[in-house]
Amino acid sequence: MHLRISNLYDCGCDDCNTKAGQLNLALGDKFKKLLNIGKKAFKRLHEKGSYSPKDLQTEKAYKDLINQTFEAFNFAITNNDIPDVMRTALQEDAHLFGGLKTHAQLFEASKLLLDDKGNLKPFAQLSHEYDKLNVTYNKNYLEAEYEFAVGSSEMAAKWSEFGESSRYELQYRTAGDGAVRPEHAVLNGITLPKSDPFWLHYMPLNGWKCRCQALEVLKGKFPTSDSEKAIKSGEAATSQIGKDGKNRLEIFRFNPGAEKVVFPPAHPYTKVAGATAVKKQFKK
Repeated sequence: MHLRISNLYDCGCDDCNTKAGQLNLALGDKFKKLLNIGKKAFKRLHEKGSYSPKDLQTEKAYKDLINQTFEAFNFAITNNDIPDVMRTALQEDAHLFGGLKTHAQLFEASKLLLDDKGNLKPFAQLSHEYDKLNVTYNKNYLEAEYEFAVGSSEMAAKWSEFGESSRYELQYRTAGDGAVRPEHAVLNGITLPKSDPFWLHYMPLNGWKCRCQALEVLKGKFPTSDSEKAIKSGEAATSQIGKDGKNRLEIFRFNPGAEKVVFPPAHPYTKVAGATAVKKQFKK
């Protein structure tokens, strides 16, 4: 599977471009290190002349890329005050995601190794393409993934803090400014018990670059919303049918706190050929 994630991660608007620049300044050193490690991984791929998911367990350059990717996400996780059990689960998910991400880029890069006659192309011929892949995965994609990890781990932390008392309900809140997506603005103010099924599927974040959150409010302070109407609004907010007929936003219908994960369980990295074998490696 050839990933087309750039359109999913970045709409190309001025607000997204500005945020990307700010994130570069804040985490530039970490990302630069990752780019260097990514370059070594692509070079090792060419030296081997082939790629298999099992190589993630044996090749130092690949393991280094996985670990450095995890470290970037772990920085986002540990920046939140999260109970130990929840933090450990989120770290395990981030490590798995690092493995899937590394597999995705190496799998894509491996398709460029051979020419039409089945001969290995000279590295000089591939270096420019590999540099582009490196920047795409380990800078551009990583910026969106890191930002998502920050918000998602924050929501997971909040979920663990929310009590089960009937005296409180949860309320959906947007950032309340002009950059809020119209479909998310419709969700603003939805107020429902923590036990309501709405929160299992539409707990923020509900998209890349999403800044929404859920807060605990005293029951009775705000009108309790109609659950069925809220769920329909949530479905609409996470629906965007692509040219292939698939819903690109359905992956956001999960609750990071309830499921103890940072990233969408159905992220496109999980759809790459060989991803199932990668998952088995990390869940032994």
